[in-house]
Amino acid sequence: MASQLEALHRAQCHKVFKEQISTRVKVRPELEKALALAHQFKEAAPETPVIFTVHELKRLARNAAELMTLSAELQAGGIQLELLTGPLTGIYDPNGMGAMFFAVLAVTGQIERNYIREKISKARSSPRPRATTADGRRSSTTTCSPSPSR
Repeated sequence: MASQLEALHRAQCHKVFKEQISTRVKVRPELEKALALAHQFKEAAPETPVIFTVHELKRLARNAAELMTLSAELQAGGIQLELLTGPLTGIYDPNGMGAMFFAVLAVTGQIERNYIREKISKARSSPRPRATTADGRRSSTTTCSPSPSR
């Protein structure tokens, strides 16, 4: 998060919104606030360019469909999208090849998130491997006191 915030400050963003929230959570209050502010700026000064800046594309939406919808909403509102890192660094141009490349990156990001989620899920559901000694015998991290003799 620190490097993302630093990059946004270097880009001279006027207002920075930050949100650390699970990718499973669909409601993103800080993103909603940022989008509302961008629309307010555009309504207040329709002729002034309003640029919605994000560190990287995958930080903007949870899946490809959401990203495409959000991008279309920004375009319809006359708000430009700027990406600070990644293959589409700069102001996103939704015309021509830019739109196709944006869609490919959106789907690629979704596939990457699904892969990571699957790996984490597998790791959580599989039993932990037991520790072994150098000669292959199982070792134990538990201790017990000897049973009293009868």
